[in-house]
Amino acid sequence: MKRTYQSLAACCMLLLSACYKDHGNYTYDLPEEITITGIGSDYDKVSLVDRITLDPKVSSTDPQAEFSCWWGIYETNVQGSAPKVDTIGRSKALDYLVKQPAKGWVLVFGAKNLHTGFSKIVTARVNVITQFTRGWYVMKHTGGQTDVDLFLTPSGIIGEGKMENVFSLVNGRKLDGAARLFGYYTNYKSDVTGAMANTKGLFILTDKDVSVVNMNTFKEIRGFNSLFYETPATKRPGSISEGSSANYLVNDGRLHSIYSMSANVGMFGGVQLRDDNNSPYNLADYFLTLNYYNPFFFDQSSSSFVSATGTGTVLSSVSDATGSEMSANRNNKTLLFMGIVASSPYTGVALFKDKTDAGLKILSVITPENYTLKIVNDTLDAAEKLYNAQRYGLIVTDESILYFSVGNEVWSRNLANGAERLQFTVPAGEQITFIRHRKYTGTTSTELPYYFNYMLIGTESGGQYKVRVFRKTSGNLNASPDFVLEGQGSVGDVIYIAPSMSNYTYPNSY
Repeated sequence: MKRTYQSLAACCMLLLSACYKDHGNYTYDLPEEITITGIGSDYDKVSLVDRITLDPKVSSTDPQAEFSCWWGIYETNVQGSAPKVDTIGRSKALDYLVKQPAKGWVLVFGAKNLHTGFSKIVTARVNVITQFTRGWYVMKHTGGQTDVDLFLTPSGIIGEGKMENVFSLVNGRKLDGAARLFGYYTNYKSDVTGAMANTKGLFILTDKDVSVVNMNTFKEIRGFNSLFYETPATKRPGSISEGSSANYLVNDGRLHSIYSMSANVGMFGGVQLRDDNNSPYNLADYFLTLNYYNPFFFDQSSSSFVSATGTGTVLSSVSDATGSEMSANRNNKTLLFMGIVASSPYTGVALFKDKTDAGLKILSVITPENYTLKIVNDTLDAAEKLYNAQRYGLIVTDESILYFSVGNEVWSRNLANGAERLQFTVPAGEQITFIRHRKYTGTTSTELPYYFNYMLIGTESGGQYKVRVFRKTSGNLNASPDFVLEGQGSVGDVIYIAPSMSNYTYPNSY
């Protein structure tokens, strides 16, 4: 009987469904759209000086909208944990004194419609800077010690003021030795902000010491004695570079590395072995490297090229590419200079002297591919100016030209046709101490006043330095420099730093 009643009920439901007519009277609400205007995409702010003052307009397609708003900020590139958003405001208008350390941050604005529960969030990049994060840095030495001068550039690329000896001013000491080389990396890991994260780090290398400083404060993050897991017995830094996702430091002719694509604490590992037999080796200070490509170094002991990886413990061997005119291994040469010429294709240039015939000098164009090198040689004549060169400076990834000095003259050599041309003669009594190409074309329109493409020529006379900053046209220097940086000491390197500069602004090269 129970089953009979259930069957009748089911039949009634079917009949009712059949009699029901769908008249199609449906009303669908359109999705709500919240619009936020008045917030830009990028801001540059000086920590503890500038404020973020914004009052965006918020509107909705909901006529009954009533908004609650909030602001937050978080740092980018935090290692080992998710970014933490700090709330800095709970109203639509924001007037906030920037307190964050110098690095990249993200500003967040959120608006929620209390009537519907819908929300919208917009973000903006904030480059937090300090007085140390923009300007020309000059590394100079005097009396066997090195320090750094900062030429401030608040409104354009030409310096408008100078802070002398900023390294010792902040850190209470100078670095031992003669000034050699700057290295700037935004992915150097440190905990200066309280969490292990990417840090804008400036390496300062002398021939007897090394330090990496935080660009926010110019305070030393690590010195030589804390920069390695096993501190080398000899302080003789040769070069700092980046390639194949790692930072490389040559000290006392041997290679140390930090693999930058994984968690690390900013310390270099142990010495990489020459081979499985732990053969002795002595890397030259010059190197050939580009972003994520394999780096190449030259072992002066065996007259051989070697490569490396950031995770390896043994240097990688290098073989000869088809068409190479000189062996990459045991070629009986001493390396006098090497650097990168072009990024596409990856090309370098090197100057060698023969170990047996001291009068034989060779200029070589080097094309790397994986772990092979194609070397094309040009034997120099003793009458050519480059044969007697003393200082070198490539136009890096811009033009195929090598600058060099002979006495008090600066010459250029076209690497395509070998043509040499006198570019500048320094005044009598001045000694040329370095030549360097620096180029910056910015990433945002706000950086336009700071764009430049310069050849820098440093001289010393009577304990005073001058850095003449030349504009060039088709590889030729203008008759007069755009401006001159002057101070005490003898210059080893010069670098321009701006908030938006990255690891790849300056290709690594001497």
